Amino acid sequence: MDEGQAIRMTEKGSPILLLIAFSLLYWASIPTVAPETTQCDLLDTVPLIEEVARVEFIAPPKEPDPQPSPSDKPHEKTKREILVFVSKNCPPCEKWKRCEMQRFMDAGWSVGIVEVHSYGLTPTFEIESGDKKVARTGYTTLEQAAEAVR
Repeated sequence: MDEGQAIRMTEKGSPILLLIAFSLLYWASIPTVAPETTQCDLLDTVPLIEEVARVEFIAPPKEPDPQPSPSDKPHEKTKREILVFVSKNCPPCEKWKRCEMQRFMDAGWSVGIVEVHSYGLTPTFEIESGDKKVARTGYTTLEQAAEAVR
């Protein structure tokens, strides 16, 4: 290939290169179509909390529940509690905690130990079973407590 041929090819290729360059510029200047909005995009623009706050729920009027007769109620176990008022250096108090307390708990009683109180004699017991409440002073066994609230 001689120099004359090389110049002619460049002259023939110039219009093609210019056409490609103008096509690229034209393509770059065309505005792009915005992508479809999604739920995630809408969350950025819609005040979601305010919209939810405006919703009002109206509940239908509630009909009163029919009262079950006493025979319809399942048998409820009577709640039994015993509060034991103790003091320091009280041998009967320590013996009761060692020997009787576990028997009460095994029988389903709630047991509370009170060390700061105004009772003069200890041990003192406040025994409650259902709607009955009894106070006893002195060592009290499970059987004695159950008999006291009958």
